[in-house]
Amino acid sequence: MKNIQIKQMNFINFKGVRKLTIDFDKNTNIFGDNGTGKTTVFDGFTWLLFGKDSTDRKDFEIKTLDKNNVVIPQIEHEVSAIIFVDNEEISIRRILKENWVKKRGSLETEFSGNVTDYYWNDVPMQQKEFQLKVNHILDESVFKMITNPLAFNSLKWQDRRSALVQIAGEISDSELASGISEYENLIAQLTQGKTLEDYRKQIAASIKKAKEDLKAIPTRVDEISKSKPEAFDFLKLSVELGNLQFEFDNVEAKILDVNKAFQSQLDAQRSDKLKANNLQGEIQIIEQNARKEADNRLKPDTSVLDGLIKENDNKKSELQSFENGLKTIESKKDGIASQIQSIEKDIEAKRKSWGDVNAGEISFNDNDFHCPTCKREFESGDVEEKKKQAADNFNDKKKTDLLKINTDGKNLATQKANLDLELKTIDVRINNGKESIVLIKKDIQSIVDKIDLENANASTSGPENKTPGEITKAILDKNQKYQELLLELEAMESAFKNEPTVDNEALVEQRKNILKDVEEIKVKLQNEAQIKLVDKRISDLQKEESALAQQIASVEKTQFVIEKFNKLKIDTLEQKINSKFKFVNFKMFQTQINGGEIECCDCLIDGVPFSDANTASKCNAGIDIINTLCEFYQVTAPIFLDNRESVINIIDCDSQIVNLIVWEGSSLNTGNPRVNGILIDGKSGLKLQKELA
Repeated sequence: MKNIQIKQMNFINFKGVRKLTIDFDKNTNIFGDNGTGKTTVFDGFTWLLFGKDSTDRKDFEIKTLDKNNVVIPQIEHEVSAIIFVDNEEISIRRILKENWVKKRGSLETEFSGNVTDYYWNDVPMQQKEFQLKVNHILDESVFKMITNPLAFNSLKWQDRRSALVQIAGEISDSELASGISEYENLIAQLTQGKTLEDYRKQIAASIKKAKEDLKAIPTRVDEISKSKPEAFDFLKLSVELGNLQFEFDNVEAKILDVNKAFQSQLDAQRSDKLKANNLQGEIQIIEQNARKEADNRLKPDTSVLDGLIKENDNKKSELQSFENGLKTIESKKDGIASQIQSIEKDIEAKRKSWGDVNAGEISFNDNDFHCPTCKREFESGDVEEKKKQAADNFNDKKKTDLLKINTDGKNLATQKANLDLELKTIDVRINNGKESIVLIKKDIQSIVDKIDLENANASTSGPENKTPGEITKAILDKNQKYQELLLELEAMESAFKNEPTVDNEALVEQRKNILKDVEEIKVKLQNEAQIKLVDKRISDLQKEESALAQQIASVEKTQFVIEKFNKLKIDTLEQKINSKFKFVNFKMFQTQINGGEIECCDCLIDGVPFSDANTASKCNAGIDIINTLCEFYQVTAPIFLDNRESVINIIDCDSQIVNLIVWEGSSLNTGNPRVNGILIDGKSGLKLQKELA
């Protein structure tokens, strides 16, 4: 087992302690009045190792204050210690320094933050390296639990429980159930990551739902029973319905016979009316023809004149169309002529351009053959070479330009030739159009002459000297067929005055009453199906009630097995954990009102919760826990016992003990205090100061 002990600690300007050296034994008493710095020793040790005070705070006041409670600037704050780790002596030192800098342009230095120096066996190092060495000796979380008797019970219960289970060793469900069939069957249900607690909750939820469903069934049966309709003699009603249906069919047949006879009369009359309508149509046609004949006798025949006028209008329209087309073609001719003139100008311009380019000659300037930088004349050989190169370039460009002008000129000539050909075609169309217009005008004049002649002939003849009605009547009186049709129509219209009738009101009323009785019986018969449906639903609910009761019994049996197994598991785990301790016991499960067990981790001292115990019991309980933790982690470290004056005896412990004792009127000292000349031995026991006064 690794054994860690403090040999010596030194404090310089730490939490009000200006300078202090403490030598430690296996059991060390540090005593003094309140506020003299006893807890500061514990804070200094934890700050030296981990940068925190004994309550695990990082942000606590380290620096020394003056009488006005103002931080004294520009002094170092240091804690160092010599410790033994398995008899190996190690020197550790941590120094907090203020960083003062003088900014540019300023005469005074300014505080710009704190820096910390770390030393291990007087070797300076960085924080990370320093912390690695500390953790190599002892993990911080373990250190807190084995140096402070109150630390373990200050943890969250989940963390305490986790640590205790780790110490005692987790008990697997399969191991606990091994050899017991009902438990083995229970564990076999825990598939797909399901825990026993999950299964217990599932079973509880299943029972709760089944009981709720079971409780609701009587209410549901009662509600459904209330919806059951009135019962009748349904067999008797069925017989009555058959009789009424037979009676209804007989009445319906009689009504049908009456309606058929009436319909036959209506059909005959409808046929006669249709024939009469046809006669009226024939009569109207004869009368219409007679009126037309009378009109023709009263007015002259203008059919020839009308034909000439229509022919004249057509010729005028034809003339207008030819004249419009001629204007369009003449306008197009003007446009083509304008294009030809423009192309001729372009051709003339190309000829002039070709002449100008062809007549062009290259010329040189004396300045063309001087260096552009120093203005020195080129050598004669270079001059001739440059002239030849320039002449070749000029001639190549001239040749290219002349070729392009020739190509453009040929294209223009082709365009002009095409336009000339189109112009000749248009001239032919214009001449043809003018000739057609002359011919049409001659035709129009001929038609006008015929119209004048027809009008002259019409003025010499006149109509009959009678009214249109007189002429029409005379024509109809002579028409024998017309007279026969009138007599036949008159006879039919006389027969239409006697309309066919039907008398079936009594039969219809009888049918109405039968239908009313039928509907009343059908409504009552519907109750039979509704009653059967309600009875079936009630039967189904009663079966469901029985099934739920069986289901609850079966699931409650499983629930009882789970409770038994949980009780076994609880007892086994608590026994295993509590076997590791001599002074305390731990309650690992708490029974709920519903009988279920939930995890917890409560420390008990003779059945009293740790939080309700007195100071001495808490102290010894903490030491008992520390002893077990040290055994498990195979390490011991100094235990700081605050308020040690309140504890007369402590249980045996292999760890180094540092007693922090309140001693009224005393400055901070180490060793064993004296009262009235009596030496008080911190190892064998401390009496309360008030008892020794």
